[in-house]
Amino acid sequence: MRPSRFLPALIALAACVAGGLMTTTPAQDSSPRPSGSAQFQTLALESYMQRSFNYCNRMVDSNGQPYFNIFWTEPAEAAHDWPDFGDVTARQYQGVVMARHMTGVPLPIEAVWRRNILGDIDPASGLLTRPETSYSHHVADPGDQALTLYALVTAYADAPDPELRKIILRMTESMLARASSGTGGGFLDGFKIKSLMAAARVLGDESALKLAGMQAHKVFGDDPLFTPDNKFKQGGHMHGNLRTLVGSADYALYVGDPVLFSRVDAIYRYVRSQGTRFGFLPESIGRQGDIVGTETCALMDYIGLAATLANHGHPEYWGDVERVVRNQLIENQAHNLTWLKDGSGQPDTAQFSRRDIAGRMEGGWAGWSSPTHFLAACETLGHHWGGPELHNKTRVFQNCCGGSGMHALFIAWKNAARFENGTLSVNLHIDKLMPQAEIRGYQPFKGLLTIQLKQACAVRVRVPDFVEPKDVRIELNGVKVAAKVFGNYLELGPRAQGDLLRIAYPLPIVTEEVEIGNPGFHRYRYRVTWKGDTVVRMEPMGPKYSTGYSEYDKQQVRVFYGTDGPGALYQREAFVKDCEPELSPLHMDDGTLDFWAGLEKRTGGVPAGH
Repeated sequence: MRPSRFLPALIALAACVAGGLMTTTPAQDSSPRPSGSAQFQTLALESYMQRSFNYCNRMVDSNGQPYFNIFWTEPAEAAHDWPDFGDVTARQYQGVVMARHMTGVPLPIEAVWRRNILGDIDPASGLLTRPETSYSHHVADPGDQALTLYALVTAYADAPDPELRKIILRMTESMLARASSGTGGGFLDGFKIKSLMAAARVLGDESALKLAGMQAHKVFGDDPLFTPDNKFKQGGHMHGNLRTLVGSADYALYVGDPVLFSRVDAIYRYVRSQGTRFGFLPESIGRQGDIVGTETCALMDYIGLAATLANHGHPEYWGDVERVVRNQLIENQAHNLTWLKDGSGQPDTAQFSRRDIAGRMEGGWAGWSSPTHFLAACETLGHHWGGPELHNKTRVFQNCCGGSGMHALFIAWKNAARFENGTLSVNLHIDKLMPQAEIRGYQPFKGLLTIQLKQACAVRVRVPDFVEPKDVRIELNGVKVAAKVFGNYLELGPRAQGDLLRIAYPLPIVTEEVEIGNPGFHRYRYRVTWKGDTVVRMEPMGPKYSTGYSEYDKQQVRVFYGTDGPGALYQREAFVKDCEPELSPLHMDDGTLDFWAGLEKRTGGVPAGH
């Protein structure tokens, strides 16, 4: 076991740091203020990232170790589990590094998680190895290596360090040696590719690039994860498969493999067909039961893949990113968890904590949401997961999603607007502060985007999917101007420092009916009301199911796809009316920690063996 190195005073300091950040409530709050209260604000993703700080700082034990499981018991309880070490800690360490760039706020827990991760790396093998505990075995899991590697590369990109570089290179050498000996298999082969490509691009790591090519060849050729017609195999895990696709897109761009890139794009289009426009994605394809839920980890990779494809020839996917971020991603962040009962009178044990679980989980992220509730069903996942102390309990959070929700916000924030080769490209109609411009998006309160230029540059703005270019009104310093339309962008030409651009457009309210569910099992129908890119109303349509069959539990369980259930989502009736929102506080994106720049760096074609 690790020595205790996380002092209670540090926890208190971290809570104070987070507590002083949120002085106002963002516009997309799932519990909008009633008429007559304080103004709504424009959508700034920094605000949602700051909400995660409470969860990061407080949902840890005295050693700084996070809890993977949060159970809906009475009282609610947090439980340590084997993913705590290489999975949850790595994701959350990466998340707080990204959060520091996004908000300007360093969290004390960042240094603790870094020490814990480095302390779990075996000097002999160079791999992260879980300690032997009552809930974990002394193993070097391939999934742990993938997530730890990506986190360490993120830390190195943030602050290059020779010792950290040695650790990363040693890890990828060991991963390559393992793969060359035949160790591995399944979706984890593809799961590694994103992390390996990050190491290859940031550190010039040839072992990482070689292994990325081997794994891409395997999952698209020798041992395919996907069908010949570019679909998931039955039971395909959304997060695992999407992470494979994100990494494969990076690899294809880096080595110049247009065939692989086209294949990834085709599978992305299949994934789009399996979800809804507002971002409900099934956690697994084709479950043999009535339960279907959305995992925040999958939303992270869906947004990441869409952003990579959109930056490289498919700008039509920016609309997907905008809708998912404004809707299911934001709704998946935990708030008002009063339905989780408190057990503060019970002391923590080595594995369990029951102190103020609802308060400590504020700002965390959903693992199995439905379109109307934070939790889709009361599944216990049967007896195939963990020891007997974890059985027969409804798991309301799986905290792999904690760091993933933060990561998803960072992807959207970095790509909302980009400045390259003298041109400012506004891809999403959300707030963004850059050295070149201050950008403000007024949806869902007004159909308006403003750009205040801080330096001279060319400007281009994506036209929202629901708008015809002819209906857009553009003003430059108060004077109406015309723009050329190229694809789904307005080309506004070279503009001077100090210029103010106002892009106004209609914000229609429309409805659609959608259906989710596994083929051959319960289907759940909804009437969805949109105002521009924002869902303002989610109405279940019959039939009303109170239970559904879980193939994991082998029985009927309570389900929450209607009006009743824990943590109601899309409580946005106040968004229907137009108003004048206040401007959200922003943090400058200084252009660093950019994993989307230079993806096409390497030339010379595909390495031998791919």
